[in-house]
Amino acid sequence: MEVPYFNPRLDVSATRHKLPHWQQGACPVMVNYRLSDSIPAEVLNEWRRESGAFKASHPQPWEESVEREYHERFTKPFERWLDSGHGCCAMRDGRVAQVVAGRLLHFNEVRYDLINFVVMPNHVHVLVSMRVGQLLPDILQGWKGVSSGMIHKAGLSELEPFWQPDYFDRLIRNGEHFDAVMNYIRRNPVLAGLREGEYLYWEKPTAKAKEDST
Repeated sequence: MEVPYFNPRLDVSATRHKLPHWQQGACPVMVNYRLSDSIPAEVLNEWRRESGAFKASHPQPWEESVEREYHERFTKPFERWLDSGHGCCAMRDGRVAQVVAGRLLHFNEVRYDLINFVVMPNHVHVLVSMRVGQLLPDILQGWKGVSSGMIHKAGLSELEPFWQPDYFDRLIRNGEHFDAVMNYIRRNPVLAGLREGEYLYWEKPTAKAKEDST
């Protein structure tokens, strides 16, 4: 079955919380969400100011070249901060990671189709496709709201709020982009210097991505 990658000639549905979010049918999307204490406040405020100025001067949706520039200047530094392990890193506890993964898998192949995901100590990366009639913000609300309630009820973390309210998402443009994202999620624990047991990785058994040589 052919993957419905992002098509700039077709309509895109947009929603907004603190950040704009984009969805185009079953187009695969990379989603990142994180714990509420995962980025120092002063770093986050400066990042928001600078990335906000970029977005104000570059209205979305973006051409591929503008999107690439944004992610080089803002997404990659942000991800390096996450990988540095700031905050309580509650999901380093395997019991907490299992709760988070369980919510991701709960409606898999019913409301959406997971391709792969990794639960890191203080953030989560997911590659997923929505099914017909499903909205990404509603799915995220379920993943985050139910998991935080279960974690607090079980006494596994005192972090409150558990999750940062918003999330990042990025539509997948083509097969090369798909492979790059899938491989990034696979390798994120190694890039962050984590040991076995400090993260939880899942991949659809039939998922395929061309391994790059880096």
